Amino acid sequence: MKISINLLLLASFVTFMSCSDGNSKQEGATPGTAPVTTAPANAGPLNPPHGQPGHRCDIEVGAPLNTPAAPNLPMPNLAPLPVQGTVAPGTNPPHGQPGHDCGLPVGAPLNK
Repeated sequence: MKISINLLLLASFVTFMSCSDGNSKQEGATPGTAPVTTAPANAGPLNPPHGQPGHRCDIEVGAPLNTPAAPNLPMPNLAPLPVQGTVAPGTNPPHGQPGHDCGLPVGAPLNK
């Protein structure tokens, strides 16, 4: 019983310490604002945060507004590839194949 109480106290202590934001403060940034990036003096106005007037979503926040848009790369197709399997005649074919019985594992003998 003492061991479980000690483990509970230790777990609570670790949880509270991991949630502490004492070391995560950024110098020069105020809570609720995005960090400011420095740009060359002749770069012109900077891209404001999302939701602010004049914001461009195609460039990073804080980048000069005269920055060209990042290239729009196509998203890769993440659809799973169909499984092409062969089974012996008289056995349950893969899912989606003609004659497949979902009540039997793939490759199990078909009872006809």
